[in-house]
Amino acid sequence: MKRILFLTTVPPEIIEGYVASKEWSNDMLPSRLSERGALVTIKRWTDEDIISAIMGSDLVTFLWAEDYIQHPTAFEKFLKNTKATIETNTKGASSPCVMNHIDLVQWNMDKKYLLGMQAAGFDIPATEIIDAEEFASASALHRRLQGFQSSGSIVLKPSVSASSNNTRLIADVSALSPDDISYLESCTKGHLRSALVIQKFESTIAMGEYSFIFIGEQLSHVVLKAPKRGEFRCQEDFGGQTSLISLSEIGERSLSVVNLIFDFLRTRFGNGSTGKLGYVRIDGLVTDDRAFVLMEIEAIEPHLYLEKAGLEDMLSLLLK
Repeated sequence: MKRILFLTTVPPEIIEGYVASKEWSNDMLPSRLSERGALVTIKRWTDEDIISAIMGSDLVTFLWAEDYIQHPTAFEKFLKNTKATIETNTKGASSPCVMNHIDLVQWNMDKKYLLGMQAAGFDIPATEIIDAEEFASASALHRRLQGFQSSGSIVLKPSVSASSNNTRLIADVSALSPDDISYLESCTKGHLRSALVIQKFESTIAMGEYSFIFIGEQLSHVVLKAPKRGEFRCQEDFGGQTSLISLSEIGERSLSVVNLIFDFLRTRFGNGSTGKLGYVRIDGLVTDDRAFVLMEIEAIEPHLYLEKAGLEDMLSLLLK
């Protein structure tokens, strides 16, 4: 009987209450795995006995670990402690497989990885990442933003964030609204709890963002997330609509770039000292003159749209 541990941030019953009222792709996994003979445990990574629970499992996954972004310092400490424990396991018993493994999670939890992807040759929106707390006032931070782009639209977000959490679109950086100024003030006061990501606004987002879901080493399915009219955020919480897209609808140039991104990740993170790469979601835009603009890589607790496709492959991966 395979022992599978789902890490969560909030008490499991809170998540169960949440998914009872709203469909959540990853919710279906524990019950489906139990039906197939797995011994499934759902436990908070903040629990005092979490390390012993991890070491007593065969497989550990972050697929229920939503809201880790609310505790970035504690989560990073947890990752380091868990990695050290697994790497120094000398009791002779086999160590758990963490999926995705901790090196990948540490890399993926901070959007600074986007600059690394750009350095590797991949196309991303014009991006800078700064420490907003170094600025004494909103006015000083505003001047820094104008050094990035003198006018027009920019997007600001924490470097540790998910689901557009605390993300702001500034319509014109040369003419801030009172709400824009309030946001900048909160950034200088440390409310982001991480660095500040500054990005050029990509107007193509109005046409939708593509999510390419890889399970194991295969591209499983593609979902188009279209924002509602007048909105730049694609998530369903903001009125976005999702639809399953046939691979035949994706241009060969775009598919080629996405596969190169996955190959890069597989080469770097295919295996780690604590486990392996099992799933990843690659989000981006397709434009007339840019084959694929990488927006995000999601390798911790992404919505994998398993309600649309890929559920059997994911179950098989976790039970392997």
